[in-house]
Amino acid sequence: MRRACLLLSLAWRNLWRHARRTMLTVLALGLGLGLLLLSLGLGDGGHEQMIVNGIKLGGGHVVIQAEGYQLSQSQDLLIPAHVVSTVDKTLGTDRALHSVNPRLLASGLLSSAANASGVGIVGVQPHAERVVSLIPQRMVAGAYLDGEQSSGLVIGDELAKKLKVRIGSKVVLMAQAVHPQTGNRNGGGGEIQSGLFRVVGIFHTGLRELDAYLVHLALPAAQAFLQAGDQLSQIAVFLHQDSATVAAADALRTQFTPTEIEILTWRQALAELARFVWLDDAFNYVMNGMILVMVSLGVLNTMLMSVLERRYELGVCAAVGLQPAQLLTLVMYESVLLILLSLILGLILGLGGHWYFATYGLDMRVFTETDLPVAGTVFDPILYSSLSAARIIWAVGIVGALALLMAAYPAWKAARTELPGALRTM
Repeated sequence: MRRACLLLSLAWRNLWRHARRTMLTVLALGLGLGLLLLSLGLGDGGHEQMIVNGIKLGGGHVVIQAEGYQLSQSQDLLIPAHVVSTVDKTLGTDRALHSVNPRLLASGLLSSAANASGVGIVGVQPHAERVVSLIPQRMVAGAYLDGEQSSGLVIGDELAKKLKVRIGSKVVLMAQAVHPQTGNRNGGGGEIQSGLFRVVGIFHTGLRELDAYLVHLALPAAQAFLQAGDQLSQIAVFLHQDSATVAAADALRTQFTPTEIEILTWRQALAELARFVWLDDAFNYVMNGMILVMVSLGVLNTMLMSVLERRYELGVCAAVGLQPAQLLTLVMYESVLLILLSLILGLILGLGGHWYFATYGLDMRVFTETDLPVAGTVFDPILYSSLSAARIIWAVGIVGALALLMAAYPAWKAARTELPGALRTM
């Protein structure tokens, strides 16, 4: 124990014999860890924002719909209303559950006095959508639906421009009816329904294809208009934490027959977004790996130079009885102390940067004033950092382990110091 303490004390002194080189190495390795933490935080934060917006614009964390609907998107495939109560019973005691939103989806044609456009009709429960959907939060004119507006609808700003309508304008909506019992179109082809509606709200999501296509109606009005009875196209389940998604989907799958009801997580329903996040993560890992390699080579260079410059000193240590294993231990102690100092500095820099960007965000409005459409969702122009404890532990562990690995060769070199040759270098 005394010998270990002596070697540790000697290692500390050796570090500061070349204080400038030591400080530069600590700064380089610390900056590397700080940049890694900052990169992970901003990367995860950006992905979280995209995922949250995608979920709010899409079908929630878990999507429940008729088997085959995901592939065909057919209006014919409906599910009975009692599925909602089954979902409530299954997940009702789960603290992760946020909201269960029934929806009716259809395609139609919206006409004004000036123009007409194909639209996607979404019948919603307004009070439920206000809690979780992005659209009620992105109103730029008028107001979102309420339960009493049977003749009101909400459209995107791009669609409003195309139709040349504003708040209060009357529009005609046309769509094909659905049979209330079987979910099939009447008579094989179904009757074309038309109705007069009033524009009560205009939204802007930043996703052009939604702003030019999506129409929200109150669910009772949509069911009556499409003659769907109480049937639904989709049930969107929203959770408080994304980490509970798989467990919630698995619990729901036990309650339904797979040949009748399909249950998808957001990663399955929003496959394009899931692929983008995976690819972006992979690219970030490559870039971070390059930073780590450069920083690790700096550690290797510092420790190797330290050993080569001290050949005479190491030879003297060997001459007075220090064993090769003890020489190796001495150099490894120096490396460990150097790495610990670097990790402390890196944590201070990285967590400090994370706190700032988590609090104030990285403002990218100098590049764009609006949300950026990416992979079927929108990317906010102000990016907030999000860094979990697991990410911090991983980053510290990988930087420390890689730096220690780079220090192993100089330590091995020191242990193989040949006494006669080392003493002649004086």
